[in-house]
Amino acid sequence: MKKIRIFYSSYFQDNPDRIAELEGPDIDVDFSVLTEHYRTLGKNNLKYLEKFIPLWEREWEPELFDPKARIVLLENKNVERSFGEEINYGDADTDFTALMVWTVGEGIEKKSAKLMSLRGDLMSGFLLDVAGSIALYDMHRVLLEWVSDKVQREHSKFVSAELYPGFQNTLQLIMDKIEITGKTEETIGVKAQSNLMLKPRKTQCSFVGFGNESVALSSSVMKCNPCSGKRCLYYQLGGCHMDVLAVKGYDVKSDA
Repeated sequence: MKKIRIFYSSYFQDNPDRIAELEGPDIDVDFSVLTEHYRTLGKNNLKYLEKFIPLWEREWEPELFDPKARIVLLENKNVERSFGEEINYGDADTDFTALMVWTVGEGIEKKSAKLMSLRGDLMSGFLLDVAGSIALYDMHRVLLEWVSDKVQREHSKFVSAELYPGFQNTLQLIMDKIEITGKTEETIGVKAQSNLMLKPRKTQCSFVGFGNESVALSSSVMKCNPCSGKRCLYYQLGGCHMDVLAVKGYDVKSDA
């Protein structure tokens, strides 16, 4: 289990540019659903997970898992000025916005790639990557609860909408502006890439609109686009890990 390090700032502050490093909520990777998934695949598959979990708990979680988040409260007029019509909550009535960017760090990504190389341990590398994905999506849920509680307590506003710029045909310019507006490279080591992604790859972002009405939000994850189906290495090693996230309660969507 780790504490999420949160780098927080707000336009409500006397100095909106001041970024405070806060000790955030706990985050843990729950392998129970993954264990059930592999149990249905048979003992031959389950043995790899049973070997992996002690390694994760003893070595890889302490050494590789580095959960960090950048959260900045922005006036809606500044969101519109910086991002234009790309950030649009539709009919939701919001007063201000929280830009959230979160990552598990680059350690998991690098170790996973090394293990999955020709001379590495393919299955351990795959499971490490899946663990990173589970942690990343769980971080979203935990951080949304954290910022919701903080804003409700300090400003009496509620989560009214959420938008994921990576869940649509996002312009690279938007990703660049997320990095610049959030100062993500200097705080949590996240920067925009020319292929419409943020780096490290195990990174996500969202815009959360706050208003007078509280709206229940679904936890959505996106399938790979295009999906390779049974030709996918991940599928061949134990099944699409999106299926595991679906069992955990996430709404798995297609980008088609």
